[in-house]
Amino acid sequence: MGTWNYVKGVLVATWSGVRHFFRPRMTLRYPDQKQDLEGQGYRYDARQGVGLPGFKGRHILRFEKCTGCQLCAIACDGVAMAIDMQKVEKGKPQNKKEIWPAVDYGRCLPPSTPITTLGGIKPLSEVRVGDRVLTHTGKFRKVTRLFARKYTGKLYTFKTLGNSEPLTTTEDHPILVYGEKGVSWVFANEVSCRTYLTRPIIAEEEPREQIEYSYELYHPAGRGGMFTTETVSLGATPELMRLIGYYLAEGSSDRYRVSFDIHKNETDIKDDIVECTLKVFGTGISLKPEADSDGLKLRIDSVRVAAFFSQFGHSADTKKLPWWMVLLPPVNIREIVRGEFWSDGHYSNKFYEYATKMRSNYFIIRTTSSELAMQTHYILSRLEILSSVSTEKQKDRKLCYSVTVHTPYVEAMGQLVELPAKNNEVSHSYVHISDRMVVSPVVKIEVKEVSNYLVQNLEVEGDNSYVASNVSVHNCVFCGLCVDACPFDALDMTNEYELAAYDKMGLKYTPDMLAVPPKLEGKKYKVKFDTEKGVVTYG
Repeated sequence: MGTWNYVKGVLVATWSGVRHFFRPRMTLRYPDQKQDLEGQGYRYDARQGVGLPGFKGRHILRFEKCTGCQLCAIACDGVAMAIDMQKVEKGKPQNKKEIWPAVDYGRCLPPSTPITTLGGIKPLSEVRVGDRVLTHTGKFRKVTRLFARKYTGKLYTFKTLGNSEPLTTTEDHPILVYGEKGVSWVFANEVSCRTYLTRPIIAEEEPREQIEYSYELYHPAGRGGMFTTETVSLGATPELMRLIGYYLAEGSSDRYRVSFDIHKNETDIKDDIVECTLKVFGTGISLKPEADSDGLKLRIDSVRVAAFFSQFGHSADTKKLPWWMVLLPPVNIREIVRGEFWSDGHYSNKFYEYATKMRSNYFIIRTTSSELAMQTHYILSRLEILSSVSTEKQKDRKLCYSVTVHTPYVEAMGQLVELPAKNNEVSHSYVHISDRMVVSPVVKIEVKEVSNYLVQNLEVEGDNSYVASNVSVHNCVFCGLCVDACPFDALDMTNEYELAAYDKMGLKYTPDMLAVPPKLEGKKYKVKFDTEKGVVTYG
């Protein structure tokens, strides 16, 4: 009997070696080789040599085949970060360490979390399959699936320096942080004060020589009339871009007219608006001084012009750029920032002798639009100028957002807006740019327990991440790399059903739970999948 077991062991080992002889190498020669977090590490299929991103399903563990080699956990590290090894005494001779993979399926965010997409900054609940979201690489990728479930457990809320939006996540949601060794994914419950969270600098560029838009023109006829749609094409000139910046800061519009409200002493801005309007639209502007104030209203009475500016919002708190404009080349976005700053910006370079005996030295642009404030931040970072976004409550007025530039970026900002400015000798800002990312420290953490709390998540093509509350977070991905890395086919996945539970622990699957299909666990899952919207909900 002993001889037969010996021969059987030799044959099994020989067959395993022959079976894997012609397969590509699955392991890395560490430390000479490291996993590429922005390349093949996310989507490499070792068996086929191709990628399988976005595959999500339930893992199946075969105890009789698992040797405890930990290759599945190593493959998952830096991708989904969902597998850890647990010690379970099973008495299996092939697994002398008696450690087996366990999988955590519970990572999500509240539905109100703002997500940066090419269609605007949307609450997570309004993101749809096919939307392109900003990822940690600075690129916009498609959303492939949406998930929603009820969660019971801890919610972590992080406030970072220079970011007006706090981030709230479940306790095991991976967040991209920056440290001494570069960037890495860590769980929310591993983040502490002074941990540096990251948000990307947009890496895409979308040049446009012409900007097209349409408007409706009314033609009176007899007792009624008719509307026709006219298409206009405008050159993406510096004059047009500056007009957009002026409008974002001081403009308003309705269906028939556009107005710019400036101070009567701002003659340079007045002259530039009049000249740019004549050059771009071929129309003049009427000047209307305000009798009860020092204001000056510049008005363009034109349906054609009003239709163009309406895409940027009608009032101060609705102002924003179409996000494709944020991707315009630097030569275009520079002019937008100039117009915005010259109208509504300020440079402070004052010496406070009796108070702090220090000199202030910063640029600031204020707006009541949260989306415009973040767009200005992203545009400035594309111009290699770092800014912080903060909020200021004003009595009997709307919440004000301030986009502020400090040393060591004051000099670059001064050159951009054509004002003499010098950096301080020492920078006291803890927010900085590293590896094409904006990194800022956590200054406040709040933790609270929730029960049956609705949370949601995305699955994003390729990069497997998205920007939530201006912080890079991981998406809900189970890519299948763990299956590919297992040399004994002990781990498998199925996409026949999704997993859900009403509490956090219910989504942490132990090795024993992975070895048994859900239908044998005594649990009942009510899963509804909307094929039109691509949304999975659980009851």
